[in-house]
Amino acid sequence: MKQNNKEKFNILRKEMDILTEIKKRVSVRSYSGNIVDSTKIEQLINFAKNTKHLTIVPPRIELVNGVDKTNHILTSIIGLYDLVRNAPHLLIGIIPEESDIARIDLGYVLEQVVLEATKLGLGTCWISGSYNPKIAGDEVDLKSGEIVEVVCALGYTAKEILERFHSRTIRRIAGGHHRKQLKEIVFYKHWGKSWSPEEEDPELLTILEHARLAPSGANRQPWRFIIRPENIVLALVLTKPLETGIANKLSQIVGVVKRNVLAKAQYIDVGIVMSHFTLVSKAIGRKGKWELRLGDKTLARECQLPKGIIPVAIFN
Repeated sequence: MKQNNKEKFNILRKEMDILTEIKKRVSVRSYSGNIVDSTKIEQLINFAKNTKHLTIVPPRIELVNGVDKTNHILTSIIGLYDLVRNAPHLLIGIIPEESDIARIDLGYVLEQVVLEATKLGLGTCWISGSYNPKIAGDEVDLKSGEIVEVVCALGYTAKEILERFHSRTIRRIAGGHHRKQLKEIVFYKHWGKSWSPEEEDPELLTILEHARLAPSGANRQPWRFIIRPENIVLALVLTKPLETGIANKLSQIVGVVKRNVLAKAQYIDVGIVMSHFTLVSKAIGRKGKWELRLGDKTLARECQLPKGIIPVAIFN
């Protein structure tokens, strides 16, 4: 009996660790260049292969090793002032087909891997625009129909003062230190109706607060939650790709970041926040799962979604 209780406690502690990792994780753009210990790499790859997903045919996560190879895949923005420096590894996010639902699932799966990497003491950085998908595809031997949709830098954070300054500077340009308040991204019953955190269930408030911390392209946070008595609806705000953040400021200097790439990346962002919502719900013992309802017109009418706002899923 004592052994069973100890095992249950260890499982609960492991699940609760995810709250810490979500709060701790930041985008790391300067790395030491040192190859990560093989034990950690093997653990991370095995984790990626067994990660829960949303669709029947899940995305595939592959690994590219070595600074020379990662530099070849990543695109420099301004001479030597790269967005990401000396990454010894890249996680390559591959979808099985051209599909927005596949992109959502990729965000859902890869963010779980990113948080596991954080737990292992590794730095990460999502990269959706400034890399060469063809070169990345050649490195991982794409199957018929597969598409490289995103990459994620992986490695030990650089400790040199100048490298740390570089990482902080790029993060500041990207707006990575800012997050919308919950009142800006949560509605009650339908779109536009104000929601009060003071009156909310503490468990749900914890889930929403950790979902709010999810990373997104140019830190746009293009998701909105609608709290209904029977379920929670997730909607996507399709923003103009280059209206804010680092993409807007740097793409005017060098035409690296393509508009259609950043638009598609918003579906990955939605998957990332769904991942946070699921992981924290499980950690605090709140039952439920996501049901994909992308573009559902009936759900859009029920929630009174305005034009340009797309229903994505329901958490039951």
